[in-house]
Amino acid sequence: MGQADTAAEIEAIKSVVGKYFPIYDVKVSPDSLTFYVNPDPKTLEKGFEKLRKDLGEKSYIPFIDYKSGEHIIHIARKPEIRRRGIWVNWVLLAATFVSTVVAGAYWWASYSANYSIFDGSNLLWGAVFFAIPLLAILGAHELCHYLMSKRHGVEASLPFFIPSIPPLGTFGAFISMRDPMPDRKALVDVGVAGPIGGILVTIPVAILGLFLTSQGGVQQGSIGDAGAIGFIMQPLFELLTYIIPIPSGVVMHPMAIAAWVGMLVTAINLLPAGQLDGGHIARGLLGDKARYLGYATIAGLFIMSLFYTGWLIFALLIMFLGLRHPAPLNDISKLDIRRKAVGAVALAILVVTFTPIPVMQIVPEYSYEVNVIGSNTTIVAPGGVANFTMTVNNTGNTDIHMRLTVQNILSDWSAGLHLSNQSSANSTNTLDFDLPYGNSTNVTMEIRVPTTAAAGTREVVLYAVSDYKYQESMLDFRIQVS
Repeated sequence: MGQADTAAEIEAIKSVVGKYFPIYDVKVSPDSLTFYVNPDPKTLEKGFEKLRKDLGEKSYIPFIDYKSGEHIIHIARKPEIRRRGIWVNWVLLAATFVSTVVAGAYWWASYSANYSIFDGSNLLWGAVFFAIPLLAILGAHELCHYLMSKRHGVEASLPFFIPSIPPLGTFGAFISMRDPMPDRKALVDVGVAGPIGGILVTIPVAILGLFLTSQGGVQQGSIGDAGAIGFIMQPLFELLTYIIPIPSGVVMHPMAIAAWVGMLVTAINLLPAGQLDGGHIARGLLGDKARYLGYATIAGLFIMSLFYTGWLIFALLIMFLGLRHPAPLNDISKLDIRRKAVGAVALAILVVTFTPIPVMQIVPEYSYEVNVIGSNTTIVAPGGVANFTMTVNNTGNTDIHMRLTVQNILSDWSAGLHLSNQSSANSTNTLDFDLPYGNSTNVTMEIRVPTTAAAGTREVVLYAVSDYKYQESMLDFRIQVS
C-alpha cells in the first residue's frame, strides 16, 4: 500500500472516530492508530459501541482507555480468523453422543443389575436417561452463551462438544469467541448466561431423576473388591431431596446422575478464574482486580486437591490457559445495578452447585459380627458333647470369606464346626465359608469331652477372621465338666 493509500485510510478511520468523539490529537504507529478524544461521559458508552460496530465492518478493532487524565482510543486491524466448517461441530456432537450413550449404559447396567454394558437395552436406556438429558444441559449452557454473544454483537462459534470415556462420557462443551468482548456489561451477561441456562434445564432433570430414583429398589449385592464410586450431593441437589424424598440404600437413577454432572459442570464453570464463565463475570464486576480473586481460587483448588485430586487437574488447566482475563474493548464504563444483581445470582448458583469433594471412593469393608445364641458357658458330663451356636453377620459392604478355627483344645478333647443347616458329619476344626453381602448364617460348635476328663472348668477359644485378616477376633467359651 502506498503512502497516499495509507494517508487515505487514516483519514477514513479518523472520520469514523470523529463522528462519535471530538479528536484533539492523533498518533500513528506501524501497528495501530491512537486518537486522543474528549468524550461526553453521558454518551461515551453508546458512542463507543457504535464506533466498534462501524469499524468492525471495516475489519478494525477499537480499544478505549483512560490514562493520566486523557481518554485514548487505539485502533488495530482485526486479525484474520481461520474458520472451520460446521461439520466439525456435528462430528464432535455425534462422537460425544456415542461416548455419553456408552457412559449411560454403564450407569444403567449398575442400576438394572444387567452388567453387560453393551447389551441393547442398556445402550437404549443409557441414551434416554443419561446421554440425552446430559447433552440437553450442556447444550442449553452453550446455546445461552451463543445467543447472548450475538445479542452483544460478538461473533461466536456454535458449540463444540468434547467426548470422553465413561463414567461421564464427556468433558463438557465450549464455544469459540471470534471477537473481543466489547465492555464489562457484555462480560457479565455472556458469562452468566450459560450457567443460568444450564441450571434451568438441570433442575427439572434432577427432579425427574429423583422421582425415578425413589421408585427404584434398595441396593442389593456387594460393591465388589474394587470398591465403588460415591457421589457427594450438592446443596441444591440436597434441597431437591426434601421435595422428592428418596429412601436410603436405593441405587441412583442414571437421570439423577446426569443432573448431578450438570451441577458439577455449572459449578466448575463458575469458578472466578481465567477464561471460565466465573472469570468473565469476575472481570466484568471487579475489573483488573479480578486477578486477585483468580489467584485465591487457584490457591483454594490446590488446598482442596489434598482431599480430592481432581481439583489439582482443574487448577493446572486454568493456569495453563491463563489466569489473567483480557480486558474488554471498553474497560472504563461502569456497571449498572442490574449487572451487579446478575453477579450476585451467579455467586448464588456457584454456592448451591459446588461441593468441595464431589466424588469419593467407597472402599470394600470386610467387617462382620459373631453373636453367641444363648450362653457361652455350659455344663457337660465326662464323655458328653458341649454345643454352642452362634450367628455370623456380614456387616460390611461386600461379600466376604470367613474362616473359623477352634483353639486352646486339650490334646485328648476334640472340636468340630459346621454350618447349622448342614450335618455334624461335616464338622471340622477349621471351617471356611462364603458370606454374601447383607447375609448371616448360623454356625454350630461341638466340643467332645472325653470320659477321662477331670472335673473343672475349661476354656475354649474360637478364632474368627474375614478374608484372611481384614478383620479378626476371638471369642471365649467355658465348659464346666462335672
